[in-house]
Amino acid sequence: MKDDRLEISLDYMKFTIEADGEVLSDELSEAFRGIIEDGGSADKAIASYIRSEALSGNSYSGEDEMSVYPGTRCLVNYFGIKDKPQLRRIDKRISSFRTAELLRKPLDMPFSFEHLVAIHSHLFGDIYPSAGMIRTSASKKHREYCQPDYIIPSAEKLFDNLRSSHYLRGITDTDDFINELAYYMGEVEALHPFLDGNGRVTRLFFNLLSLSAGYVIGWGSADPDHFLEANVAALDGDYQALIDVLEEIVIPLAAE
Repeated sequence: MKDDRLEISLDYMKFTIEADGEVLSDELSEAFRGIIEDGGSADKAIASYIRSEALSGNSYSGEDEMSVYPGTRCLVNYFGIKDKPQLRRIDKRISSFRTAELLRKPLDMPFSFEHLVAIHSHLFGDIYPSAGMIRTSASKKHREYCQPDYIIPSAEKLFDNLRSSHYLRGITDTDDFINELAYYMGEVEALHPFLDGNGRVTRLFFNLLSLSAGYVIGWGSADPDHFLEANVAALDGDYQALIDVLEEIVIPLAAE
């Protein structure tokens, strides 16, 4: 991978780690660099991490994969973890190795809803049996998200429009690209099709889509808090805050 693509990818990983309230250590940065630049094995990195945490991958015994363990807020997982902070820590680290893997070698498929689902499955398939499954229960955090019965039909319409727009390729005016990008990012955020991990999956999907369309999202210059606030505003149909954020960090790839 060329140096500029490597730095773009490392900036993305840094933003992802910091968005979760952590600091990217030199050791973890080198691990990401090894996967992205040198083709290191994410499988090996994950296996080593699992050993370091003394986790057992044989704890899933057929519970409803779309549920949480009784008396906890922990989604059923392959390690049987029932402590939320521990699960969140394990989830973030394993999914980050899979993220680095996709930055090195993106999935070879159109930027469809199926692509979004495949990213979710790839990032979280080591942790949750529900990876890649569409949620069947209502979800609400900053705002109420799309109701389960409407996820598939809404996704079909939205991604049909994205396909008709040639996945935003061929847009030479940066402002026009940003306006379109903000709209689709906000709509997918509102769709919120998975039980967990929606933000990370949506962000990676549009990072890869932007690169494919000839634009760089400069995550190294992005403020995670401002980005989150802009995404929340977009849930109410107000895309201006997200447009403002993207205007500061999106540039044509050729200028990179």
